[in-house]
Amino acid sequence: MFGLTASSFVTLSFDPPLVMFAIQHSAGSYAAMVSSRAFGVSLLRDTQAAVGQLFATSGPEKTGKTSFEQGRALRVPLIPDALAHVECLTNQIFISGDHAIVVGLVEEARTFEGKPLLYFGQQYGTFCPLGHDLNHRRGERPPTQR
Repeated sequence: MFGLTASSFVTLSFDPPLVMFAIQHSAGSYAAMVSSRAFGVSLLRDTQAAVGQLFATSGPEKTGKTSFEQGRALRVPLIPDALAHVECLTNQIFISGDHAIVVGLVEEARTFEGKPLLYFGQQYGTFCPLGHDLNHRRGERPPTQR
C-alpha cells in the first residue's frame, strides 16, 4: 500500500467524470502510483492536518501509522472520517517535465459534512467565507495590494 499528499487535485471533466493530480518523478510512491490500475482519494477535513503532514513525508512506513477503510466500488484504501472519498480507475498518465499527470475515471464519490483542510503558504488552514458584502459586489474589481 502507498500514499501521498497531493498539492492539487482537480476536476478535469464532468462527462465522463475525470479528475487529475500530478506526482513528481522522485516521489517515493511514484512507481506504485503510475502502475496502479485504480486509486482512492481522501479529501481531508480541517481536523486531519496531521494525516496530511504524515503523507507529505517520504518512506513506506507512513501507511503503517494510520488506519484505512476500503472503498465501496473499487476496494481502494481511503482515510476514515475524511470530508470526501473518490474512487478512480487510472484512465491516462501524461509525463510533463519532472511530474506525471495522473487522470482518473471516477467510479464512486461520496461527500460528508465538515470543513475542508487546505494548504497555502506552507500552512494548513480551512475555508472561511468572505462575507455578504464582498460576495455582493461581484462586478467590482478587488483592491490591489501595494
